[in-house]
Amino acid sequence: MAAVTEPTQILDVLRKLQAIDDDIRDVREGRDSMLGNLTKLNSVLEERDAQLIEMREKLGEAETWYAKKTNDLDLEKDKLQKAKVKLNGVSRSREYVAVNRELDNIRKNIGHREDEIERLNLAIEEFRSTIEVEDEKVKDLRSAAESEEITNRDALSSMDERIGAVNVRREAIVSQIDRRLVRRYDKIFKARDSVAVVAVIDGACGGCQMNTPPRLIEAILRGSSLVQCPYCNRYLFQSSGHDEDGEAEA
Repeated sequence: MAAVTEPTQILDVLRKLQAIDDDIRDVREGRDSMLGNLTKLNSVLEERDAQLIEMREKLGEAETWYAKKTNDLDLEKDKLQKAKVKLNGVSRSREYVAVNRELDNIRKNIGHREDEIERLNLAIEEFRSTIEVEDEKVKDLRSAAESEEITNRDALSSMDERIGAVNVRREAIVSQIDRRLVRRYDKIFKARDSVAVVAVIDGACGGCQMNTPPRLIEAILRGSSLVQCPYCNRYLFQSSGHDEDGEAEA
């Protein structure tokens, strides 16, 4: 289809383009919101998974430390048994005192190590319980994310189909005018809250509400050129002469 060149025809196309973009805007926003929520939920899940992995790594380090301390305690107990055997073979009083002193030191070391191991064991058990609780929370969160994705799958598919169908209609419309005009329209659309074409109402731009100079209103009425608001750059049309879908009225 050849591109239209008359200002009134171009304005009709731009009005249709605005109408079709209005039609799909809420669908796009709903889709983006839904996808954003899913992305946020999955992001939180990834973060919680990473935290859980880190907690398990710390638990593994604590268990390794516990095993080392338990082994050190066993060595001390072995030293105690050897010292007792040694004491039984002592005949001199001076040596007997020295071995007894050694036994006392070993017993103190054993006592300290047993206290340390007990505290460490309690801490490990508490941390293990914390991990189990967190693991259940992550499982619930993962279940919620999967459920949310399943629930929204059909809705997202329906939205994608509708957006695809509208894009086909939109492409048919934009093919009627010069691509430079389409790019200009898209730029204004993005910059002006998704409204690029507005009516002049009571002598004012329907977008920014600024008064439209009389010479521009005359140009709109004559249809001799495309008119843009000098303040917000939106394309202007007379409030009468087009229906709500941008179709020219007789």
